[in-house]
Amino acid sequence: MGFSTTVWEWYGQDEYKRVLAVGEAIDALGFLALDAQAQQASIPDCPACEAWSLAMLPLEALLATCASALPDEVRAGLQSLWGQCNGLSEAAFHCGDRGIFEHGQWQLLREAAGQLLALMEEAQLRPFLEELRVDCRGKVYGLKP
Repeated sequence: MGFSTTVWEWYGQDEYKRVLAVGEAIDALGFLALDAQAQQASIPDCPACEAWSLAMLPLEALLATCASALPDEVRAGLQSLWGQCNGLSEAAFHCGDRGIFEHGQWQLLREAAGQLLALMEEAQLRPFLEELRVDCRGKVYGLKP
């Protein structure tokens, strides 16, 4: 059974927090997999602060929400990438420095993120992610569509 099937099973079992965490993590991984120029262009303010909140914290949230339910490969990949994010050097992760994405450590993050996107079957889930996120947010937070 592939990861996308697992996500659909969670959705069918009303595990909306898990599905929401997966969607947010896939978006985060998508950012981390971008090349340096695309990363710089998509961040309006402090690159380190924005990358942390938009692209790294969702990885931690997915691990916290789903760790025991994730397939071993996905969990191990997420844990490794989360560790790499936390281990970025001062030169690679410095507030206010728009050039951080050019640092070599970011290339390692890009490669790991790309591998995780494949493991998580992002291509199969992507067409449905926005609708799933809206529906799951509504269910989790009591929002009406």
